[in-house]
Amino acid sequence: MADILSGEKSKKYIRLAVWMLRKKLGEDATPAKVNIDLAHSANPVVQFLCGLIGDASQEIKEDYQRNTVRELGELLLWILGKDTGYRDILWWTLKQICDHHEEIERYLDGYVQEPPKWYVNVWHDTKESTRKLQKKKLIPKHAMSPSEEIFVPSKQVRKLNKLK
Repeated sequence: MADILSGEKSKKYIRLAVWMLRKKLGEDATPAKVNIDLAHSANPVVQFLCGLIGDASQEIKEDYQRNTVRELGELLLWILGKDTGYRDILWWTLKQICDHHEEIERYLDGYVQEPPKWYVNVWHDTKESTRKLQKKKLIPKHAMSPSEEIFVPSKQVRKLNKLK
């Protein structure tokens, strides 16, 4: 199965959808206002979840990806927590997660990675590798290091097709 965000076109559609959603939601839906609203919520669960989103996003090395994770996570929490049509569903789902935490923890085995091993952080490091190799003139200016190429689906498809 392909990564939903593997193509630049898909990413642009998602950014456009978030922009349109924020526009429709109005001034209160700016990233800064959403963050302040969540961080100072009267609901301690919302404050806690906002903190978790912030903590996780701070572990991401690339600014753009850090901001994307924080803004999307906070926007989703803000909508679910504010909209009376979704609020009860959010609390019920969180309660189910808490009630079934032992089962969920078993399912998580093998999936949880520490922040340095997160896909976005490993990718960031491979881009640093590319920059260093380019600076040393070991690869051309517009080329990628072999480690960075792993993160480019189109290059991987070409390599796989050559093996066929």
